[in-house]
Amino acid sequence: MTNPAPNDRIVRGELIEIRPGRRLSIALAGEDQGTTVFLCHGSGGAKNQWRNQWLALTAAGHRVVAWDFPGHGETPDAKDAAAYAGSAFVEDYLAILGRYATASNVLVGHSYGTRLTLAAWLGATPAMRKTLRALVLFGAVPPVNFKPGGPIVTWPVWLLTLMRPWLARGFAKLAWDKSADAGLVAYEQDATRRNALFMMQSLMRQIAPLDLERLGEIDTPTRIIAGASDGLTPPAAGEALAGALPNATFEVLPATGHQIMLERPEEATAAILAALK
Repeated sequence: MTNPAPNDRIVRGELIEIRPGRRLSIALAGEDQGTTVFLCHGSGGAKNQWRNQWLALTAAGHRVVAWDFPGHGETPDAKDAAAYAGSAFVEDYLAILGRYATASNVLVGHSYGTRLTLAAWLGATPAMRKTLRALVLFGAVPPVNFKPGGPIVTWPVWLLTLMRPWLARGFAKLAWDKSADAGLVAYEQDATRRNALFMMQSLMRQIAPLDLERLGEIDTPTRIIAGASDGLTPPAAGEALAGALPNATFEVLPATGHQIMLERPEEATAAILAALK
């Protein structure tokens, strides 16, 4: 078994104006040849959560692109709540594809990033869709449109700040399997503490919508992988999504929570490499 990547900033990017007035931290590695892999993190996450896959894919000579949403990782916060709208994130995704896609591409998403990946597929041009050879989705969200609720959406920011330790403990119980490495969990929790609560609230209030009636158009081969003990996007969510897509497979990893690419780096990397064959 290979050792997991160190708990350190591995996936480093540079700020690039991907759209007018929209600057994101984007990491790019590899030459413009063969298939390009796009790694889309989830809400409150960062491109560095793909560090195991980044090291493996780049070491194998693959071209890889990863980016941070506004207010995540190395991308600065925005003061305008509209900057965190899901529709804006989808436009970012399409702009990134427009700049970095090659003749063959694999889209990889985690959690909220799975929803953005599906929305980007639906928003892509027919020519772009033809270049997409596979989708790999970890901890996928269910195929529903819902009105978010709960403290992060309804409480004022000052109260969220006061209750943040309690909220963080609750998130950790839902996100990680009991067997997860304590050092890994601590490192990721420290990174999450840097997320501005205004950003998280603005993001959750403006979740990207999905045209559910069009999901049947997504005929790209799709592999959906869930963690058996994921309390944020339980396996039933991924299974329902697989049932809504015409060319999807679904599997569950035992003793695994929500952070699949960190908790089970070898299995996550293997799924992406299989899509590249």
